[in-house]
Amino acid sequence: MRWRNPAVAGLLVVGSVLLAGCGAPAYTYVKNSADHMYVKIPASWHSIDQDDLDHAIGLDPAESAKSRGLWLQAYDAADTPSPLHLFGSSATEPAALVSVQQVPETSRGGLSLDGLRDLFFPVSPNARQQNQNPQLTGFGLMADDVLTPGDGLRGVHTVFRYTLGGGPPQMMDQTAYLNDDASKVYVLLVRCSTTCYKDRHDEIDNVVSSFTIREKP
Repeated sequence: MRWRNPAVAGLLVVGSVLLAGCGAPAYTYVKNSADHMYVKIPASWHSIDQDDLDHAIGLDPAESAKSRGLWLQAYDAADTPSPLHLFGSSATEPAALVSVQQVPETSRGGLSLDGLRDLFFPVSPNARQQNQNPQLTGFGLMADDVLTPGDGLRGVHTVFRYTLGGGPPQMMDQTAYLNDDASKVYVLLVRCSTTCYKDRHDEIDNVVSSFTIREKP
């Protein structure tokens, strides 16, 4: 399968949402029970329409998540949610993409931590050196932490800046995990402008810190 948008090359995903409690909950619990993954999204963030998301990424809406080997959900704090706030030149409010990708057996040996860093954008030194996209400029790395939460999971949390297509500078907060046998990649990406990221850092950090995978339920 070929992706139309270079910012999402290499990623596949689709899912279900459970609301906790009654009345007006503070969070939407985005959960993939089969893969033991969940993340807490503020209830004020709106779900991005699945068909719009599929179209933006270049997926066939008629293809099931199982046949894609993909689970995918996206949320947007803007009043009018749009996949453009994930993949376009500017997001003035936070937008989030969460996914689980099944990795073909023939590809598992080639996955690395740099591969996780570079799922959406060139982040590793090698990928940035090879980057030929003139629309990606102004790179800056703010955080790059290797994650080893246990149960064979390994991953990276990276926070970086890019200017996309001449828009205002954008902050990307990305967490990506690979499971013990390299058969699954779990990803959470949250992005917005540098000003938004500074002003809403605590809100974004609460989302990022809630991203949980339990390989052994």
